[in-house]
Amino acid sequence: MKTINKHLNSSIKTCGSLAALLLLMAPAPAWSFDQEQWTVFTRTGQRAYDSQSWGPAEKNFLAALDQLKGATDAEKSQYLADSLANLGMLYSGRGQFAKAESFLEKSLKVREYVLGAHDKVTIANQVKLCQLYLNLGKRDKAMVIVDKLADYGEAQSRELAEVSNSFAKLQSFYQQHKKLEKTARVMKEAEEATLKETKDQCQEIAILLDGVANSIKDITTAHSRHQAERLYKSALALRQRTLTPEHAALASSLENLGKLYLAEGKTTRAEPLLRNAYEISVKTLGPERAETLIRLDCLAQVLTSSGKLGEAETLYRKVLDVDKGGSAKGSRSQADMCSNLAALLVKQGRYAESVPYYSRALKIQEGINGPQSASLANLLDSYAYALSKANRGAEAKKLSARAKSIRG
Repeated sequence: MKTINKHLNSSIKTCGSLAALLLLMAPAPAWSFDQEQWTVFTRTGQRAYDSQSWGPAEKNFLAALDQLKGATDAEKSQYLADSLANLGMLYSGRGQFAKAESFLEKSLKVREYVLGAHDKVTIANQVKLCQLYLNLGKRDKAMVIVDKLADYGEAQSRELAEVSNSFAKLQSFYQQHKKLEKTARVMKEAEEATLKETKDQCQEIAILLDGVANSIKDITTAHSRHQAERLYKSALALRQRTLTPEHAALASSLENLGKLYLAEGKTTRAEPLLRNAYEISVKTLGPERAETLIRLDCLAQVLTSSGKLGEAETLYRKVLDVDKGGSAKGSRSQADMCSNLAALLVKQGRYAESVPYYSRALKIQEGINGPQSASLANLLDSYAYALSKANRGAEAKKLSARAKSIRG
């Protein structure tokens, strides 16, 4: 196997083509490729990988790769990428990112040649490699792939729009030409079959685009934020074209783009997206679900930032005051809402009213993270400030001292 990998590395450095990859293993005269045995090794390796039995997984994946020594070029093209990708994901899962890099790069090279750059399997391979580059701190390499994925996402959303518009135009045409009723029925069947196939593929693509955007949205460069916006927009467009207006996945897409705008201070753009996400979530998941509560908090935050304090307060109180026994009780989302409502009240000079909410937030966070967690320091400072403004100076000093002690 060491010889195999040495041969592969040497070949890629020499010419970088699929031909080089297919020289991974010169066909061995001793035996021919056994597809059934390759499948056994691969599936056994996948089961071991799923159960986090890394040693047996590696052994079987390497054995599957070794089977390709006796394969023809056509057979290698079909199975080589899978074997390389399996090893790449295995090493990535074990945190051996440098080792995984080579396998995922080679797998992608084969997929691009055999399947094409825009095949969804190729795109999935690009996403895995991009995220691996980010884990390795190779941001420049990652952003090259991000740029391609952003272009791909926009191309897919444009293509889907064109397909949908074409069917709509045909439908309008046949409505005006009743003699073509039989042809219209055939067209309708074709439309339903096309959209059914497109729907599943678009959802898979949207998930991949969201995943990449989530990985780069917090990188503090204008380019990465711009690309994250493009990726989120494309994912949203694909879902809007293929899902019902109240689908839970659509709410996730709206939330992703809305939170990005909120983080950038673009409240005018963020508000309608986050409002729509929250409303869909209430209808499809229910008001007490964790996802709904998080979206309520996001909407209230953007309303607060926009100066719509009364509406934001009403949203918070709907959960914190009316539904104290609901599923939010004691959860991280409830703690966030308590502290955010308290901050909103402080902003209005309503210090005494804010104190009970800071107290609830602190108790919940202590229960989740422990009384000495570093995450409590900022909350303790805010709580202390509200107490001092509410003429409870002695309590405020204790909390400030505690925050200082936590920070060391």
